[in-house]
Amino acid sequence: MLSVYQVTLPTPYKVGPVNIYVIKNRPVTLIDAGADTPEAYKMLRHMLPQLGVNINEIKRVLLTHSHPDHSGLAAKISAESGAAVIAHQLEIKKLTSTEDSIEERLPHVLETGIPTDALQAIQVVRDKLPRPALVDKKMHEVQDGSLIEFENGVSLQVLHLPGHSPGHVCLYSPEQKFFFSGDFMLPHITPNPLMEPDLDHPGRRMPTLSQYLQGLERVEKMDISVVFPGHGGTFSDYHGVIDTVRGHHDVQVKLILGMLKGQDLNTYQLSRKTYPNLGGWDVFLGLSEIQANLDLMLKKQLIGSYKRNGVVYYQTAD
Repeated sequence: MLSVYQVTLPTPYKVGPVNIYVIKNRPVTLIDAGADTPEAYKMLRHMLPQLGVNINEIKRVLLTHSHPDHSGLAAKISAESGAAVIAHQLEIKKLTSTEDSIEERLPHVLETGIPTDALQAIQVVRDKLPRPALVDKKMHEVQDGSLIEFENGVSLQVLHLPGHSPGHVCLYSPEQKFFFSGDFMLPHITPNPLMEPDLDHPGRRMPTLSQYLQGLERVEKMDISVVFPGHGGTFSDYHGVIDTVRGHHDVQVKLILGMLKGQDLNTYQLSRKTYPNLGGWDVFLGLSEIQANLDLMLKKQLIGSYKRNGVVYYQTAD
């Protein structure tokens, strides 16, 4: 049996605190690491002794994905304890890269029709958290189907479930039917299918929403007792959460089709109509949400598109 404890650490993001999970079975393992802020690190160092765990006992830090609120403290924990840092290869590329996250997405962002002032606002604000300091760290790779084994014979199965991030993984305990969902499935919000370049096909975007919905189909067929999410409280009604996510995107499709009725619009225009009050980095999040739905709608031939002066415009298919 896995001995699992949830530790909730602060983040500067609107999503609020992030959950990390301490598995006390040997080798002692953390699922995710929290944000690299003094407040989060102080809270972690305070909570570990309460659970009877010394930071030097941590042998593995398993990251569900590379976003800074989940991976930020991994380097510091590894430096103190010698713990191995483990992630999917697509997330390792992000965690060990020196490339600017906006610059690698810039060609796709420009295609949305974003005006110069809004683009500059994204570039100036950037992220509220520093990039994880793992460039010089040797990381260990997992893939779909990998097993994370513990001394008492129990294990966690790795499931590669992209969409929110290309190499996002979840962990499943067959014995207890525990599901550690990272940001793949959350109790109170719909994960953002972030705009990502397709590293295997230069010039293309990752089909993030298609990937995400396919992952939901996979999880829907599983036998899960408790979901341990990256944000918010644990829950058991994962079918209800899946239905909510699908309903959210169905509503988005209807809204987009309504906005395109009688006029051709680009992604930025659709995003501003949908989310008129977004500013700074949140503009990019809004663009990602709309673009992901547009890409799926194109795949289903619900809409058409054309490019003019480097900007892609969308129109109803009829």
